[in-house]
Amino acid sequence: MPTSGKSPQPPLLFLGCLLLGAGLRFVHPLGLGLPLTVRLALGGLLLGLVVLHGGWGLLIFRRMGTTPEPNGVASALLTSGPFRWTRNPLYLGLATLMVCFGILLDSAWVLGQAPVLVLLLDRLVIVREEARLRAQFGEAYEAYARRVRRWL
Repeated sequence: MPTSGKSPQPPLLFLGCLLLGAGLRFVHPLGLGLPLTVRLALGGLLLGLVVLHGGWGLLIFRRMGTTPEPNGVASALLTSGPFRWTRNPLYLGLATLMVCFGILLDSAWVLGQAPVLVLLLDRLVIVREEARLRAQFGEAYEAYARRVRRWL
């Protein structure tokens, strides 16, 4: 698995998975069987969590003066806020957002794209990002990676 070169942009991976799920939903609808009120409540709750958690993660990036750009050069190793329990809060947010869309759209196809997105992010983005962080921050990153899980 390649660890050098540029990573694809995570929002584009998200969009690609969402469009694939929506396209499959259009061709062959496959609902979840949840009542509308349950879908709205659960989808709304997940959307709220994504906004709060993702916003918090972006705030930490800003406070520390570093970039959330996966191909950018990090100026700080982030270990506070949501980075205390996941090394990838923004990617976790994208995966949760896919689940949210699957529920709100009542689509097993869209929901089924969440694990696909996680796999793509993990293999195409995170591996490269972690290699750069290891090279830049050395033992500090290794200690952090031992202490905090990649996802949850």
